[in-house]
Amino acid sequence: MATDRRMSPEELTAYRKKLLDQAYSKVATGLKNLETPLLYKLYLEHIGKLQGQGFNNSVLIHEQMSDATHLETYENFQEKYGLQVNSKSTSIRVIQNDAYDMEVDKEVIEPTTGKILRDEEGNAITKKVWITIPNFKAAAFFDISQTTGDKDKVPSPVIPSKEELVQSIEGLMGNPLSMISDMSAKDQNTLAMSAIQALVSQQLTYKKDVFVRNELGITERVPKTEAMRAFEQESAIYALCSHYGVTMDAGHMLALSKELDKSDTNQFKGILDAVHHTSMSTIKGIDGQYKELLNEKSLMKPQEKTSIMDKLTQNKASILQNDQNNPTQTKSKEMGLS
Repeated sequence: MATDRRMSPEELTAYRKKLLDQAYSKVATGLKNLETPLLYKLYLEHIGKLQGQGFNNSVLIHEQMSDATHLETYENFQEKYGLQVNSKSTSIRVIQNDAYDMEVDKEVIEPTTGKILRDEEGNAITKKVWITIPNFKAAAFFDISQTTGDKDKVPSPVIPSKEELVQSIEGLMGNPLSMISDMSAKDQNTLAMSAIQALVSQQLTYKKDVFVRNELGITERVPKTEAMRAFEQESAIYALCSHYGVTMDAGHMLALSKELDKSDTNQFKGILDAVHHTSMSTIKGIDGQYKELLNEKSLMKPQEKTSIMDKLTQNKASILQNDQNNPTQTKSKEMGLS
């Protein structure tokens, strides 16, 4: 960008660190906001639209634009879709991995003893190796709502019907596929919600622990309490229902959110991360099964019958040629229609 060219390397490094620190601060603010049940409800209604984003970025994006649906860089909107980002649009910062490799001198360890190899003078023997240095940056993205142009090239998310949703879930669970076309809209919604509940319950059957990062940055397993299990399950069900357009009363989820102990910030973040992972992985599974369902339906479509005029066109050469070798053939065979 233009400002970068006027910056010294040191100033540019400081500027990028400032942006990253601001992004992490917004994540912290977002986590604090999610302690409020009604704000948490709005977050759950949004995360299904942020496929491919990790937990921190889902919170970060929601804090900056709570209705974002399709994020791309400024250049990608132009090059991939021919769209122009509106002038004066505020970018949405997303934390990205920016690790890099570096060549370093590494001490050689004797495999059998585990001790450092040394030369005759007692100096440690080293060798050149490449290592990966972990690093992150705050990258600038924009939402499709901030662009102008023909947006037909941008792929739109395909949401299955209630019947297709139920069939996709039952396919994941290995159950027979239900046919609910003749049901009322209310009954279809009820069945779809029950299917989502059953799938989420299955997904969480063996997830007994929550991963919590302590103050030293070390991740530990903490057994889930009954309140945490109920909160995670109801949250994931609500997120999936919101994503697939299934009507669900939020009262129970709001009550569980209100009752959940949020005094331990790291533990609260751990359970929120678990909710995010369960929701995103389940949506990915359903969408994958839905694609298979559509492929199967496409293969099962009956072959279109060739019309008489099509056959006449295809067999024009043979029709024009009088086959003297088989004068007894029927008129339909002569015309190439049988």
